[in-house]
Amino acid sequence: MPPTITLTSDFGTADSYVAEMKGVLLRDGPADLRVLDLTHELPPFDVQAAALFLRSAVPRFPAGTIHLVVVDPGVGSDRAPLVVKLGEQLLVGPDNRQFGYLFDGQEEVYIIAADALGKHELSRTFHGRDLFAPVAARLAGGASPQTLATRVDSYQHLVFPMVEFVGDTLVGKVIHIDRFGNLITNIGQAALLDFLGPFPHDHAQVALGERTVRGIVGHYAQGKPGELLALVGSSGLLELALREGHAADKFVVQVGKHVRVQHGV
Repeated sequence: MPPTITLTSDFGTADSYVAEMKGVLLRDGPADLRVLDLTHELPPFDVQAAALFLRSAVPRFPAGTIHLVVVDPGVGSDRAPLVVKLGEQLLVGPDNRQFGYLFDGQEEVYIIAADALGKHELSRTFHGRDLFAPVAARLAGGASPQTLATRVDSYQHLVFPMVEFVGDTLVGKVIHIDRFGNLITNIGQAALLDFLGPFPHDHAQVALGERTVRGIVGHYAQGKPGELLALVGSSGLLELALREGHAADKFVVQVGKHVRVQHGV
């Protein structure tokens, strides 16, 4: 299988930034290199959105994949440039918590050495092109992280937002709104099952502000068009969705809105 580098950023595609990184990868990488775009539509400067995206996407890729990720509001500052070995995959990008939801204590983290690329012009505002892309290309060509970087124990972590228990209520919050308007929460399936225990899911009550949904369904088609549903989505997180509609727009909900789950009767 040819070496593969994926690209994730908040650059969009209207400007030349992504094209410039691809040019460097193809110039410096092996002849059979594959470059795959994951997304370039992450919200600008939103490191947590990047971390949530990577949490869902990265584990689905095969061993040997290199993920080049640039959501970098601190470019040019003293934040460190990283190579991370996560299982049999590699991540390249800034040390700003964008990889934080993937860290499980088994990762190996390296700070890219200042002389890793030899004499090399480095823009202070575009490390994606001038630092991270060349390093990713060398990794794809067979270089090991140890030849380009130094192992470290201290780096930026990100703790997945914790749910709360208030009396007989499980309290979470909306942490992401997808393009369909689905309201994805931080309430994971395991926490939900532990909380509900023997109580049937069709009796559970999920409240979003003044709006309450009774029952947790298995898929979107179990509701009528325009009906608000609660379900555990493909990311393993509880979400609220409007069947064939945009829940965030209809109910004027933003990230951070509290969601409450009760056993019901």
